[in-house]
Amino acid sequence: MLKISTMLLATAALIAPAAAAPAIWKVSDADSSVWLFGSVHMLRADTDWRTQRLDKLISKADRVYFEADISAAAQVEIMPISMELGFNRDGVLLSEQIGPELTDRVRDAAAEYGLPMPALLTMKPWLAATTLGSGPLLDSGFEAIHGVEMVLGEELPAERKGFLETAEEQLGFLSSGTLDEQITMLEATLDTLPMAKADVETMISAWMDGDPETLGEAFDSQTVGYDAKMVDRIIDIRNHNWVEKIETMLGDNEAALIVVGAAHLAGDVSVVKLLEERGFSSERVQ
Repeated sequence: MLKISTMLLATAALIAPAAAAPAIWKVSDADSSVWLFGSVHMLRADTDWRTQRLDKLISKADRVYFEADISAAAQVEIMPISMELGFNRDGVLLSEQIGPELTDRVRDAAAEYGLPMPALLTMKPWLAATTLGSGPLLDSGFEAIHGVEMVLGEELPAERKGFLETAEEQLGFLSSGTLDEQITMLEATLDTLPMAKADVETMISAWMDGDPETLGEAFDSQTVGYDAKMVDRIIDIRNHNWVEKIETMLGDNEAALIVVGAAHLAGDVSVVKLLEERGFSSERVQ
């Protein structure tokens, strides 16, 4: 992570700007509404994803909420947390944790995507998996600096930004997995690397077209080999946590725009469906 969804998203190259319409939902109670926009954490510089409707919502929202603070200033605090949670500090190498066969696969993937093997060897399996998973995206020109959160976050003043979780909480959803769960995640990541670019193109094409279900199916194909407990932590538990906070926003009549990874707004445990189950009404407005 830092954004958990970060390792799985990119952009389609041949979509006309006028056709871009990533999904936006309006969720309401009796006397107030919030809006949810599914984001992409890494994009190419030339991706034209902004729409007039989104910009209007941004201008009118009391506050824009993101998953976590990933600003340049926040990175100063994030780095030591990443070091603490993602690297082996007792001298144990990744190769000792995963064995020679899996180590060879990591070495081959590192060579293919130009990632430093010495650095990977100091990582815990979950961070090695996240780092390798970003390889196909970086190799294709996708960068976090062009992602939705970074672009919007740079535009908004601090007083108009809110966050659904801390960086430490977000990293904890991955790092708290058992060693076996982390190794399974690493194996699954290596298994899906050959299909990663095609899956990402499918996801972004669906995102630009406002088709969250197709996006969710492509996301699932990338995480199908993960331990079920890992998927539960990085998607389902977080969705439930966010719904609690969104319910409070509605209760306080806060006109909020909530920007979270698009995968969190797809599937049977999406934030939108969880809110509907609590009795709130929802409407697709883009």
